Amino acid sequence: MLLALYLLAPGAFAAVFPYSLINGSEPSETPENTIFQGADGENITAPFPEPLSDDERLEALIVSASVSLLEISVGQIYSAHTHDDVALRNRAADICTLAGSLRADALALEVSPEKASVRSDFVVALDAFIVAGTLPGGGAPLSQSLMDEALDHLTLGAEHLSGAIQGCKTPHTESSGTGSNLMNLMAESIPVFPDALQIGSRFCFDDAGGANSGSLIVSQAKTLQSFYTVGEKPQNYVARPGESFLLVIIRATHLGHKGDGTNYRLQIPRESAFTLHYTGETYSPISSPGPTNRGESYSGGTLDRRESISGYLFFEVPEDIDLSHAYIEASIGRSRPVWSLAGEG
Repeated sequence: MLLALYLLAPGAFAAVFPYSLINGSEPSETPENTIFQGADGENITAPFPEPLSDDERLEALIVSASVSLLEISVGQIYSAHTHDDVALRNRAADICTLAGSLRADALALEVSPEKASVRSDFVVALDAFIVAGTLPGGGAPLSQSLMDEALDHLTLGAEHLSGAIQGCKTPHTESSGTGSNLMNLMAESIPVFPDALQIGSRFCFDDAGGANSGSLIVSQAKTLQSFYTVGEKPQNYVARPGESFLLVIIRATHLGHKGDGTNYRLQIPRESAFTLHYTGETYSPISSPGPTNRGESYSGGTLDRRESISGYLFFEVPEDIDLSHAYIEASIGRSRPVWSLAGEG
């Protein structure tokens, strides 16, 4: 990840680190000159680099710390989505320790008024990371609401960290767009749903009573700028500037009845049970518009034995959405199957 960040924004590292620190630290005493031997044994006198100012120390602290902070954040998000509570708590403790130490270092610097807002952004980011690390602490079971709150603070921390980097006003950081690259790197590096089903894959489930079995398939996704309903009172839907509509086909099937019960109807998820995940944001489908010129809408409900329905979910999304980073999650009882939309569009 460090190499990727360097390749994305090499100028930022050169700008913030004007000379290499030996063994990761600066000399405690800085003489005006240093003497070393040349190849022919002759003593050569060379000027020793000037010590870093506190403004430069702050920039160095922000750029160097951002890699570790985001790596641990990525680990937290991965652990949350794989329900690995032990790993999540370990990473939460790590980010609390790291962010707490960085916070003390940043506040100890006597920065100029020009850098005060940069430090403020950095401290706000660290505070958000600390809260995100504190929430999963303790031995109590991790609820979904608690995890959502922790992830919200991780996102807030990343946003303010990006702002702090953009505030490191050196020519290189401004021209290379370090803050944007850092956020893009985080979004692209996060394995949000590493075990996501591929589009077209079938997820099988039983109803709450275990009497009926069903399946759910996400079979197609595409974007468009407008569509309209058909029928007696047609209605036009036009995407707002900077946005588009994402249409995702959902197919639900009643696979069969089992047991001695008399309930032969299967409850399938309604459109409100689906969530679109995209680069840290979540989107809910709009209310079912009914039949459209693009096809039927999906609305869920109940199915009889061997019955099957399919239709579109409609989402309002950014116009430049990259479906390789988009996922559809369904809430079916205690199950949360997820499909990757990579390869569609």
